[in-house]
Amino acid sequence: MMSFYDFFEVFTKVPIFITIVSNFLLIYLTIFQVKQIVGTYKYMIILYSVFGIGFSICDQIAKPFIHSYNGYKSLLYFSYGEGWFEASLFVRLGALVMYAGFYILIVAFAAVQFVYRYLALVNPDLTKWFQKFGVIFWILYPFLYGVVNSLSILFLTSPDGFTDDYLRAEIIEKYELDIENIARLVMIPFDTEKNLRINNTVYLFTVTFFITCQYLIIISCGVQMHLQMNKKLLKFSVPNRKLQKQFFKALLVQITIPAILFVLPAVPFMIGPFFNIKFTLKSGAVCALLGMYPPIDSIAFMIIVSEYRTLIKRKLTLKKTLGECDLTDVLSALF
Repeated sequence: MMSFYDFFEVFTKVPIFITIVSNFLLIYLTIFQVKQIVGTYKYMIILYSVFGIGFSICDQIAKPFIHSYNGYKSLLYFSYGEGWFEASLFVRLGALVMYAGFYILIVAFAAVQFVYRYLALVNPDLTKWFQKFGVIFWILYPFLYGVVNSLSILFLTSPDGFTDDYLRAEIIEKYELDIENIARLVMIPFDTEKNLRINNTVYLFTVTFFITCQYLIIISCGVQMHLQMNKKLLKFSVPNRKLQKQFFKALLVQITIPAILFVLPAVPFMIGPFFNIKFTLKSGAVCALLGMYPPIDSIAFMIIVSEYRTLIKRKLTLKKTLGECDLTDVLSALF
């Protein structure tokens, strides 16, 4: 009978293949086929897909797992199982750090897209801020959050003698692993004397602050777009009006999915160490949910925006009738 960990190993390998196919399809259609999406937003869609692929690759190398343990209210973020290859502890630790960076980067980039779509709706002239030299700033914004989060988790949650001694027996019992032989990062805000461990506490507050800032931006822009949409859309042509509504729906899906898969599952683990809650929890399912985000996001976007649906249907129809077409007809339909 397949154990939970065997199932976890198999299940976490599935999203990477779906991610690569769906995101490369989205990138291909956006660059070569889609006509209605142009300019800055086109590049945002492409870059968002690239981030999704990067996140999935880090997931496969790191095989992230989170374990919450009582007593000193600890949170262990570590690499469990085998990825694509037998990576060293150094490589896996690097993948864990990059995975944490991509986590924040994706949420921050969603906030950037909300700001852009809000300006495109209420005052299109202001979208010029996102062009030319403005491109540097809207790309740097999510990258800055991602890099700072990566560096923070690396330097503020590195294991030490105290954390290893406390978790050693627990990890042997639950996973049959020697804690010193796994790539790991540990968050234990209080020591045995109930004194605050500054580094771990600073990181937990930092990542909470980062996520809160992005969602404040997203919620503010989303509410304003919803309130002003009917009035502002009167200025657009009928086809453009339909497209703007589809973009808004796609954005809602793009931020609802990570809220469900990224943020809500992680909240108990981030705030748990600060409360006197006695529990031990293996969270492989949470990490597996995080890995499902990139393919779900790209597939949802192509379903919601009608031009993508039309192109995909056309190509599927072409595939069915391929035997009845000559080479010229096939190339004409594709390009």
